[in-house]
Amino acid sequence: MYRAVFRSLEPYLFRGPGEFDPSARGVYSWASSFIAPNPSTTAGALATVCEYINTESMEWDEAYSKVLRVKIRGPYLRKGSSLYVEDRVDGKFIRLEDVKEYCYLRERSLDREFEDELEDFLKERGFSPKELVITGIGLKARREMLKVADEDRGLIYTAILVDYPSDMNLDTSIELDIIAGEMKVGKYVVKLGGEGRVSLLEISEVDSYICDIPERAHLLYVLSPILYETGRDFVEMLREEIGEAKVYGKVDLLGAGYSEVRKRRKPIYQALLPGSVIFLEKGVKGREIYERGIGIGRELGFGSVIPIGGDER
Repeated sequence: MYRAVFRSLEPYLFRGPGEFDPSARGVYSWASSFIAPNPSTTAGALATVCEYINTESMEWDEAYSKVLRVKIRGPYLRKGSSLYVEDRVDGKFIRLEDVKEYCYLRERSLDREFEDELEDFLKERGFSPKELVITGIGLKARREMLKVADEDRGLIYTAILVDYPSDMNLDTSIELDIIAGEMKVGKYVVKLGGEGRVSLLEISEVDSYICDIPERAHLLYVLSPILYETGRDFVEMLREEIGEAKVYGKVDLLGAGYSEVRKRRKPIYQALLPGSVIFLEKGVKGREIYERGIGIGRELGFGSVIPIGGDER
């Protein structure tokens, strides 16, 4: 197994809601960042250091799998010696060591008598990374390889970036588990996220996964969005794949990103957001569900879950 670590001294733009295209938003456009990257973002960065393969005729998830030839699990955020996971339901990060307690609080919070417990937990132990707001003028390239203001369209934009490096006293990185029999290790400079943000990628061989994995799990913390096609009930499709289960969290619509090869957006799916919790009636093997993932795009990192042992509630 391998570990991929992304480090940067720049803020990131992991494109969330918003649109830069003036044909959609007029002369003023904006975009905001998710607090953690979607798997298509990290998989795309990893693919840039792999051997080139023509994937124009393939579907987006098949294309990534063909190029990468690995399975990805994550993402995790490391700040100093502490590891965090994204809770997109509440717009925060929580510590990996607090995930089990969070899962039980998520279930109990449906009862009004206990909803304050989850609020207090998130205030005390969750954190939201700082934001950096940038406003500028859209640029266009001249033949002399210079960029100048796009006076024809007069595009003004605002980008709200997530600013991990704002606390310079702590080393901050985005980390992934890579499941592969063999992979090239080393350090590479790659672009990660929008606006051409540069990051240092280090791939190394490791002996264990980032999270502790129990032999058997009765609950799953959703680490990255679980994707299914639209048009059918999400929970019904989830149960067909993993068995009888209860879901606590949020299902939303999510695009799989933008295809640079085809110059168009990838499909939109139903997504169970990070921070949601799945309770399993019969339980599953912990290592098997962590390595396999759930739903569409699981090889790329979508559908990553953290298995939690024990079923006491």
